[in-house]
Amino acid sequence: MATTGSGRWSAVMAAVLLASTGGAAAADVPDAGQGGDNAPQPFLGGFLAETRIVYPLRVGDWEAVGEKLYDVAELGASVRYRSGDSLDRWIDIYFYPVGVVPDSHLDEAARATLQEIGSGVGAPGGYTSAEFGALRNFHVVTGDGDDEKPLSARSADMRLLREGGAWHSAMTLLVDRMYYVKGRYSVAATAMRRGKVRSELERFVAELVRGTYIGSTGRCWSPARIEALPAGAAAPGESRAAIESDAGDSAYLVADRVLARDPSSAAAQALALLAMSLDNRLHPGCVGAEPHNPEVPEGHREIRFEYRAPAAVPGDRGGRLAPSRDGLG
Repeated sequence: MATTGSGRWSAVMAAVLLASTGGAAAADVPDAGQGGDNAPQPFLGGFLAETRIVYPLRVGDWEAVGEKLYDVAELGASVRYRSGDSLDRWIDIYFYPVGVVPDSHLDEAARATLQEIGSGVGAPGGYTSAEFGALRNFHVVTGDGDDEKPLSARSADMRLLREGGAWHSAMTLLVDRMYYVKGRYSVAATAMRRGKVRSELERFVAELVRGTYIGSTGRCWSPARIEALPAGAAAPGESRAAIESDAGDSAYLVADRVLARDPSSAAAQALALLAMSLDNRLHPGCVGAEPHNPEVPEGHREIRFEYRAPAAVPGDRGGRLAPSRDGLG
């Protein structure tokens, strides 16, 4: 039997919890001394060690025609989509890491993105003028389940004038599984109203996100420390949760560690993972501590990011907001 507070669970809870994390094996759970290490870690190369993004090559009538990985790791990658033979319009999607940030960060980041676009006014080869609409809130339903909270997103439309003509453009920004997903849609001004450009980009991004996989590994995966309960020792008097068994593999979550008769047991692993959820450390998009290779279905393409801990944090991020050093901010 298993207990949490004053309630009691079935031992089946262990299997359910493991299944909810993608069937984490014993190797996915850090050993004693790793889960409780609070030493400062770099964001990229530490909190996030690698990321796999699997995106659809076709979204509605739009087809991916190009992909670019940027030299600076913080800038991630971009994918360009075109619709048929239309050369007067395109959609660019950018994926770049942000970590775990509060909802208020999104407004700040969206405003910074618009400021970055506006900074090109007057620059050689840039815009001669830029007119921006108001920042708008919208939501993206991921389709992962009835209990899944929709993603909060921001959008804005704009009119951009440069040598050769005027363009109606739109920007969208959201945070999905510890990554920014930014969209830009530009159309010749004579072809479409600004508001329609924005609404079409919102719909495109919503469909793209529903068809995209984002999974990261690294120190973002931090189950509780597991320690052996000495043979013959009594069960802890106080525990946050417990899985008890006559087979001798009982485990107890005490403060921020798991005490287990058998540290390699499924019960110990389940409580180590449960601690992440109880302590709000089960971060969406973090799938484990070790490298992984997700399935790439037909009609999709994979982007691989492998991060090394930087010797120094770059000073110029192209106007993008930097996440905190450990990815939590």
